This record gives sequence, C-alpha cells and structure tokens, in this order.
Amino acid sequence: MHKLIILFNQPVEWHSFEKGWHKFLALAEKMPGLRKEVVSEIERLVFGSEGQHYHKIHELYFESREALDDALKSRQGQAAGQWLHQFTNGRIILFTAEHKEAKPEEFSRKTRS
Repeated sequence: MHKLIILFNQPVEWHSFEKGWHKFLALAEKMPGLRKEVVSEIERLVFGSEGQHYHKIHELYFESREALDDALKSRQGQAAGQWLHQFTNGRIILFTAEHKEAKPEEFSRKTRS
C-alpha cells in the first residue's frame, strides 16, 4: 500500500480550521481508489524542533503508488488539493510513503547474550 500523509500546522483560528477540514474530508473521501483513512490529533511533542507545532496527521491509503498518483490527478483529487491549500493557507506538509506493516509474530525478537 501507499499513502498520502498530511501534517497540519496548529491552526490560527480553530473554528474556521475545523469547518475547512470537514469540507476537505468530504472532498478527499471521493478520491478514486481510497482504501482507508487514519486521522490522529497530536497531543504533545516528545522530541523534535520546538519551532514546529503540528495539530493533526491525516493519512489517505491507496492500494499502490499508481492508484495514489491516479487519485491525486483525478478531478476529485485536484478539488481536494485546491481546497486543502486554500483553507490552510499552505500551513501543511504533504508527503507520500510506502506503507508496510508487521504483525507481532513477524517482529524480530532477538535477545542479547
């Protein structure tokens, strides 16, 4: 699987951010090939640059890199992207990643001697 990951900076104005984000959800969820969504509200910074304050992580999952690319190029993907930039004023970071997952039985359990 591949995913599009969006890091949202702390909003300047909460009410308008939430309203805009809900509109973004409605647009993004129409993207062809979308298999799964995961949204995380950031609670606190454990380690990293103190100058960056993120509010939310939104992950959109697709079956393959090709499916992700097709979704981004689609009419629905273009509309979602345009609205995303408009309502956040560019206060986001976007990146793509191959998604790999391991189940507990697949973990490396080497012990030290």
